[in-house]
Amino acid sequence: MDPVIKHREISFCSITDKRDKSHDAVEHLKALDGVLLSHGLSSHTVHVAYDLNITNLENIEIHLSNSGFHLDNSILANIRRAVIFYCEEAHIENIHNEARNESEGDVHASDIIYQRQVKHPSHVCRDNRPEHWRKYL
Repeated sequence: MDPVIKHREISFCSITDKRDKSHDAVEHLKALDGVLLSHGLSSHTVHVAYDLNITNLENIEIHLSNSGFHLDNSILANIRRAVIFYCEEAHIENIHNEARNESEGDVHASDIIYQRQVKHPSHVCRDNRPEHWRKYL
């Protein structure tokens, strides 16, 4: 499977603690599996590059929170975080579906379901009107 590299910025809460957190966070992230690159952009922001096949932003942020770091919890940061979590979850699901479809000979599950439904006599796509009515309309 090809690596899917994502680049993100993680911001820490600057209100509760005024000390430089990015250096400590970079040291914690180096030990995390799947993180390829991490460096501090400012005293409260870290740039992270990671392989989506191994880890995602949610796992990285959980690891940082469990290590005692306070992430930025502003409304904008929470919305951005939720969108990224959803997009990465959907991307991971699509990667797994593509791998499963390749192993099945590139047959999509929706194709199988549609073919099964069309064979059923009460399928809604069948036009039960007589032939001359179909041509009239």
